[in-house]
Amino acid sequence: MKKLALTIAAIGSQAVVSFAGPPPSKEVVAPPPPPVSYFRGNEFDIGIFATYVHGTGGGGGESRSTTFANGDVVTISSGGSSNGWGGGMDFTYYLPWKWIGFRFQGAGVDLSSSTVTGSITGPNDSFHFSRSNSFSGGAGIVTGDVVFRLPLDDYWANVHLAPYVFGGGGGVFTGAGGNTIHTRFPELNQQFNNASSNVNNNRGLGHLGGGLEYRFTPHIGIFGEADYNWVGGGQHNFNSSVKGFIQTNFGLRFAF
Repeated sequence: MKKLALTIAAIGSQAVVSFAGPPPSKEVVAPPPPPVSYFRGNEFDIGIFATYVHGTGGGGGESRSTTFANGDVVTISSGGSSNGWGGGMDFTYYLPWKWIGFRFQGAGVDLSSSTVTGSITGPNDSFHFSRSNSFSGGAGIVTGDVVFRLPLDDYWANVHLAPYVFGGGGGVFTGAGGNTIHTRFPELNQQFNNASSNVNNNRGLGHLGGGLEYRFTPHIGIFGEADYNWVGGGQHNFNSSVKGFIQTNFGLRFAF
């Protein structure tokens, strides 16, 4: 009986093991890898872009009159806004913290500016004379900026998009020379040529803007951005580019 009991107990234990299945595995499951970002630290970028600029403020029919001692009245007025198409390049270096970098950008545009009209009226309307000029010419825009970007693929896999903002300063350099008049009225010449100097003078600027960049690979992407430029200097505000302009860029960017 004792042997029979031991045999039954052994068979029962094997049956329990068979129905219970194999012992639990001790294998540790590794967590999924973090999202792969196409935006890196210590990155050097080169951008090639088309650009469009549009002047703001002061181009919508401003006028000013000056009365001289001899009774002549000179009126200077403007209409339209400066605008133009062009292209440029930028060079950006991002620090090991890939969300901050420093950029140098240069662009050239073919600028068509506002029309300035000067007129002179004699005492008691004894005579009236006017002359208009539309200014145009090449212009260069050079800026240095601090750039802050947020790579979204740090948080969402395969979303290789980075919004960014930037700000800095620089200068606008114009080549619209010869925008003067020479008439028999010295007062008109002086006032008109002072107003036209807003196109001819090179001036400093400060600006702020933002944009979006999308990467197809870690080394090739496209971008679009816009910024507002506050332009300083100039003797009068008859040309809209004195007060400011909006610049819009769109193009390709190569990262190394």
